[in-house]
Amino acid sequence: MPKSDGACELLTPPTAERTPASKGRAVAFAVAAFAMVLVAVRPWRIPTWIWPACASVALAALGAEPVRAAMLAIAAQWNVLLFILGLMGLAAAAEESGAFAWITEILLERARGSRRRLFVLLFVTGAVLTLLLSNDATAIVLTPVVYRAIAKRGGDAMPFLYACTFVADTASFGLPFANPANVLILPHAQLVPYVVHLGPPQIAAIALNLGIFLVLFRSSLHGRYELVVAGPPSRAALRTLAVMTGVAAAYILAVAVHWPLGPVAAIGAVVALAVAMVPLRTAMHHISWSTFALLLGLFALFDAVARAGFVRWALRAIESVAHSGNLALDAIVAAGSAVVSNLLNNLPVAVAASHVIAGAPTEHVAYPAIVGVDLGPNLTTAGSMATLLWLAMLRKRGVSVNAFEYFKLGIVVVPATIAVTVLWLWLVR
Repeated sequence: MPKSDGACELLTPPTAERTPASKGRAVAFAVAAFAMVLVAVRPWRIPTWIWPACASVALAALGAEPVRAAMLAIAAQWNVLLFILGLMGLAAAAEESGAFAWITEILLERARGSRRRLFVLLFVTGAVLTLLLSNDATAIVLTPVVYRAIAKRGGDAMPFLYACTFVADTASFGLPFANPANVLILPHAQLVPYVVHLGPPQIAAIALNLGIFLVLFRSSLHGRYELVVAGPPSRAALRTLAVMTGVAAAYILAVAVHWPLGPVAAIGAVVALAVAMVPLRTAMHHISWSTFALLLGLFALFDAVARAGFVRWALRAIESVAHSGNLALDAIVAAGSAVVSNLLNNLPVAVAASHVIAGAPTEHVAYPAIVGVDLGPNLTTAGSMATLLWLAMLRKRGVSVNAFEYFKLGIVVVPATIAVTVLWLWLVR
């Protein structure tokens, strides 16, 4: 497995650490973690992007993050910003053309009126979409059509909406391009070794998450809905689906030749919007600008944490655990990256993970790191960008999500899916 030298990283490395003092690290980490708690809880319905922005300003005032360093840290992430912008454009094309609404009608027809069967079909569809187009695409594209399809048929829609975000993260580690964080952590992934290590536990994690949800939501999934007969797709829908298939193929090519994924997603979005004949004003309405404001704050905030010595601290921790055996090392790396991802969001944490892996005693730790960064964020509403995008989609439709209710689901799903994956990594090491 090649070294993580960052030649095709979706994100670029954080600014070099210059403040290794433990006190400075503690202050930076505490401020950042508190800001992310506020992002998850969203007190007084204040927009979530406010909290990372205020925390970044506070750290700048404390001297932990110079303004110029914050600006450079933000500018360095042009690729991931372009990637998410492209996904939003693809979502706009899919929604306006009726592409995924048509697919949902097919699933409604195939479920033959059973809410439980429909839940399984939607979960599996979300897993496939995640593997081919990334977890962010699943959150952006699937959530609106599922909301419309389920809400208007009565009954509790929340189990189906929870499935949209949980499957986006659960199914995001099986292929290198299923999550932007994967490409960052392991930029030169070789497909066969990658699938050997993470393919089988990916299938197990999807099945385990689905099984847990079927048990937890068993009462809500009882009952039936009126039978649906799917109509023929529009030409615009077929053209949009063809473009999205092309984008998935382009992701594979981009990973193979080490191209950045941001331009691929952006170009695909432009083509999809054109073939779907979506007006520019309509497309702009689908862009969640507050999400970009949130990302800017997150990247500036984590740069302060990185400058305070986080990467060196993580390397020392890994080196000390390595003496306890391979299973302990994989478990600690996966659990540690999961916890930190929930505290600081998984995309900025993936930036640091690439540096930690480059200096780690064994490159195998890339795999448990990917597992923690991808699966761990199912624990809280602030853990992954896919979940934050999911929340934005729901808020635009007047649906609020209780952070504690989300945590109660995550605390069951996350340890189980991480445990089965870590066990497989230990067996195939």
